[in-house]
Amino acid sequence: MLTPLRLAALPLALALLLAGQGAAHAFTAPFVLLDMMIKQSTKEALATPGHAEWCARSRPGYRPQWNNWRTPDGRVTYCSSPYYTVPWQPKR
Repeated sequence: MLTPLRLAALPLALALLLAGQGAAHAFTAPFVLLDMMIKQSTKEALATPGHAEWCARSRPGYRPQWNNWRTPDGRVTYCSSPYYTVPWQPKR
């Protein structure tokens, strides 16, 4: 049951909840944009004739659905071929 004290605390709780939303979106926005850029790049890479075949031949463990592979130390590396270069790597 809502007592007068709890009822009086509701506007404060709502204000604190809404105040935190801007900071949360500001933190996650770059990651959302980066995810969209990587997904778009992967679509372009897979649509480029010869790219996935070249990467599969030259990179052991190449994963075409993500256009990348894991290095022995666990890092993820994106494949750039003579047919397609990911936007964040220098042109070949």
